[in-house]
Amino acid sequence: MNATRFWEIIETAWTTDRDLFDLRKTALTTNDPTLIRQLGTIVSTDIADHIRQQLVYLDDGELTKFNHVMEEKLFHIDREEIHERTGGTDEGFQNRRSFIVGMGEQYYDMVDENPSVATMNVSAGEIGTIGYDVYEEKFGEEFERYCLHCIESGSNSRGW
Repeated sequence: MNATRFWEIIETAWTTDRDLFDLRKTALTTNDPTLIRQLGTIVSTDIADHIRQQLVYLDDGELTKFNHVMEEKLFHIDREEIHERTGGTDEGFQNRRSFIVGMGEQYYDMVDENPSVATMNVSAGEIGTIGYDVYEEKFGEEFERYCLHCIESGSNSRGW
């Protein structure tokens, strides 16, 4: 598992439903805040379910690597200028960063490169911890969280 495979899992979650795929495509093209907010619920439910369906087939090593990539992605966008555009308390900002990841690589890169494109108050906290949850369900033990990067808001000292 590397970043390319990580993003393939997220992208596959979107391709399972053509209507959702098209809705996201429109949102990525227009960056319409109303549409982005609508997608928050979809990422939290449908997309999270589709990601989970893929993760249950990963072995211990691959699921661990998925979690490490997720931690790195969330840590990387733990930055003040992104927080200013998305809002939220510490936990709320973690959930907003999870939404950014759940939208896929294109949206993640857009926000990373230009935080002003981010939409305020859109959350999908399930995405950020989905690999941890699947690991615990599958292997009967908690995943050792934050072993490479802490995903808690404010952990990326270079971003604040």
